Amino acid sequence: LINKIFVFGYMLHSYKSPSRAWAPMAMDNKVGELDECNGRSGKSFFFKTLQMLKKTVPLRGRDPNLMKNTFVFEQVNQFTQMILVDDCCRYLDTGQFYDIITGDITINPKNNHIFTIPFKDSPKLAFTTNYVPAEFDPSSNARLLYMTFSDYYHEKTDTNDYLETRSIRDDLNKDLYSWGYTEDEWLADINFWLQCCKFYLSLSRENIKIMPPMDDIIKRKVKADMGENFEDWAYGYFSEKSGNLDSFIQRDKLFEEYRAFSNTGRITMQSFSKRLKAFALDCPWVAELNPDEFKNASGRIQQSIDIAPGLKKTKDMVYLRSTFAANTNQSTSVKEQDMFEEYRDGKPF
Repeated sequence: LINKIFVFGYMLHSYKSPSRAWAPMAMDNKVGELDECNGRSGKSFFFKTLQMLKKTVPLRGRDPNLMKNTFVFEQVNQFTQMILVDDCCRYLDTGQFYDIITGDITINPKNNHIFTIPFKDSPKLAFTTNYVPAEFDPSSNARLLYMTFSDYYHEKTDTNDYLETRSIRDDLNKDLYSWGYTEDEWLADINFWLQCCKFYLSLSRENIKIMPPMDDIIKRKVKADMGENFEDWAYGYFSEKSGNLDSFIQRDKLFEEYRAFSNTGRITMQSFSKRLKAFALDCPWVAELNPDEFKNASGRIQQSIDIAPGLKKTKDMVYLRSTFAANTNQSTSVKEQDMFEEYRDGKPF
């Protein structure tokens, strides 16, 4: 709740600080299947409320080639206060917007001259999506102000396990901000919006960026990094009774076994390693991937392997330590630390 109040106040005021140049990204908090698209949780409604207060240009985030359009910002002018990229698809690269979030924006209107709006006068950006970001790298974390929405509001379909559909109207018995909204209700809401703005401004001199709880988002990110195909293979290959835990496995042979399982030659070793790391974070009986005590000075686990009679070769190895073989307290802390370092900085703000 505090995160949403903070974001609303940030978007409501118009001053743009170079050190606090962020774009809110609203996501669903529910951990579901990789291809499951939940939605209907109130993300778009949050920003539609802001659209009543800020002159807004909406963009179709479902188009993965959105930024390839030369005239994508043709509706933006010096009076625009917010650009809302709504319902972003999984493959929309938000990195294409980063220069706009922290710098000037150049507008190329059809049949007119190109012009630039300086940062201090340019509109703020916001994103909504049913998916997790493709990256949680420092560049993204510095520019995006994450928001998470629970599935309290949801749509019942044949493909999910909800027992009913629940919308805002079900709770309030009316459509918000429609003809039936009373003057007292409008005054109460406007008062609250101004309190949101006051709350944000009260923190504007502090080095504070209020983030939501990210645990479920991290879980969704881990599953997305793995992919369903790799998840099926890894949970079988490294099952508790597989004999492949707590032992050194030649990395290139492990890579070839997965390629044979997936029947694809397009995966790279780098991608394979990323998926293996995600699996180690997700799997409840894996305590740690490649323990530090087995690594050499270069941070790799290597062993000399016989490749022919009298001939040896140094090979990279993979080691997955099980929760049974590790001290429970130590293994849990290592695993959580790895997850935080990979996907967030571990700080609440």
